Amino acid sequence: MNWGFVFYCFLTFFLIIDAVANIPIFGGLLSGKPEKKRKKIVRQALLIAGIVLGVLTVVGKPFFSALGVEMYSFRIAGGILLFIIALEMLFGKHTRTEYSEEENQRAKELDDVTVTPMAIPLLTGPGAITTGIVLFDSAVPADKPLVIVGLALAFLASWIVLELGEKVFEKLGPVAIKVVVRVMGLILAGIAVQFIFNGLSEGIKSVWPIL
Repeated sequence: MNWGFVFYCFLTFFLIIDAVANIPIFGGLLSGKPEKKRKKIVRQALLIAGIVLGVLTVVGKPFFSALGVEMYSFRIAGGILLFIIALEMLFGKHTRTEYSEEENQRAKELDDVTVTPMAIPLLTGPGAITTGIVLFDSAVPADKPLVIVGLALAFLASWIVLELGEKVFEKLGPVAIKVVVRVMGLILAGIAVQFIFNGLSEGIKSVWPIL
């Protein structure tokens, strides 16, 4: 098994799922609910988000191919989207590409927030979907199942983070959480730039094959 590729997929998915930044948001959405109920909702949200992301990761390329969109174009667009998300993480803002303050306020008024907004778009948003499709397409046939393995490990790690989130948040404090999110944003920015570079390289070669 290509453990290096599994780790790369795991890290990329874990960064874009961004469970650390979701700790205070989930806490606000689930405030007032019993602890057992909160944990059950978080597990359900992670399961739904993981299934949705897994399916879209596998069927994403055929869907875009049917629309006539080349994968190098999707890599470039996806890289730009991930870079925007990374910048928002670096500047300490929860990504507006996935969730807005108005949506947050409406969500607090709902009785069931498991599917929306927790599973989608907080855990599986545009950035995560883009990441899954690009990683699955870039993998050689033998490594494609490893993308799903990395995805599953990322959601497992996210579950651990969110399960312990409130206690960790109380002990570390908001400053430490912000530092962690900024470091994650920096790593994600590097991955995003690599996506863009790979997309440009493939696009140029498709136009000028001799290069």
